[in-house]
Amino acid sequence: MTDFTKNAFAPKISVIIPVYNHAHRVGSAIHSILAQTYQNYEIIVVNDGSTDNLEEILQQFDNIKCLNHDSNLGRAAARNTGILAARSEYVAFLDADDQWMPQKLAQQIDFLEINITVSICLSGYEILMPNGQHVKKPFIETQAWERYFLKYIGLSDGSVPMIRRSCFEKIGLQDTALVWHENWDWLLRATNQGCKVGYIRERLSLKRQSQKRAPAVLREKAALYFIKKHADLFRQYGFYGRSAIALKWYNLAIDCFYEKNWKKGNHYLFKALSTQPFQRPGLYFRLLDALLGTSFEASIQKNVLYKRIKRISN
Repeated sequence: MTDFTKNAFAPKISVIIPVYNHAHRVGSAIHSILAQTYQNYEIIVVNDGSTDNLEEILQQFDNIKCLNHDSNLGRAAARNTGILAARSEYVAFLDADDQWMPQKLAQQIDFLEINITVSICLSGYEILMPNGQHVKKPFIETQAWERYFLKYIGLSDGSVPMIRRSCFEKIGLQDTALVWHENWDWLLRATNQGCKVGYIRERLSLKRQSQKRAPAVLREKAALYFIKKHADLFRQYGFYGRSAIALKWYNLAIDCFYEKNWKKGNHYLFKALSTQPFQRPGLYFRLLDALLGTSFEASIQKNVLYKRIKRISN
């Protein structure tokens, strides 16, 4: 690995943190940046209309560029404001409630500097559950990134990618019409338009899992928009594309069942079954958990046989 940490000519990274009413978390996110072994970066915090004491918290830190939205415009708009203000060759996002491992920036900048044809560097990550447990997400085994992002949200977490700024000039900014899964949409567009993805098999980000599920209506709006927007691509992938659409119907059914909206949940479950009934086994355990209030999915994910089946079905 090239030691850019001691190189006076090390490329600079723009780190963008979109924040909306997360003053209680953003300090931990910033401290995880300051603890990076790679130190040539600028920090851009985009205050997306927060009404808490965010400004007071940010005063504790030096050399942070803070950009303000007068009202809450959404995560995509906040990231876009940061991208437009960025002056570095590379851009990395960090959600206000997440953290980075100390080697995160160093490993990704090293990867991109060596692999000059790669535009987007992804990596593994962990999830910090509300009970304090760390869940290590399995590493992704694929080279077909467009195919992967058509179906799975996986690595579209906002705190994972490092991206060449030139990629935004080619693809455009994030879609502000999406109130959910805006990163997912952008990565799918990028891979569809030829931006090459690289992957580091190490867990370099820590995502905090919220205790609250996002309202089903937000996920529904995003899923319907996503399917309509990428309709041609779904058709292009034939049977796999139908399976990808069906997975979105299944997930909407699960969201509705968790909220005890049985009518709408049954509607999306019927759409899923009629579109493509066969998915990974774990999905059906999630359905049971949503319907019965059980925890079958958590139990089955520990099973070695299930892990093998999941890898094969990617």
